[in-house]
Amino acid sequence: MIDKEEWTKMMATYVRVASGEWVNKSVEENLAQGKIVNKGVRVNGKMAIPFYKLSGDMYVVTDYSDEMKFIYNERSLGIFLKGTQDLVQIGRGSLIDIHEFFFEEEN
Repeated sequence: MIDKEEWTKMMATYVRVASGEWVNKSVEENLAQGKIVNKGVRVNGKMAIPFYKLSGDMYVVTDYSDEMKFIYNERSLGIFLKGTQDLVQIGRGSLIDIHEFFFEEEN
């Protein structure tokens, strides 16, 4: 189970790996004020943080914690569980739905 705070932390890491915005301190602000869409994060109808356009079977990977790695491709978030070596994929549509659930009252 995760709460809104953990979800925000996870999505900030996901957006950073998906966009290269490693030094942008406003990622969390953009997530709270905007929406995750297929091509990035939109705030007030404008693209605030565009995602990488990857071709073929390209992936971008980052460590999230001692237990997990995040894997970005254009269609999903992969969560690699280090302890069991399982890969769980969450499709972009599901990411969008979950984010809207946590932030719908604010937007």
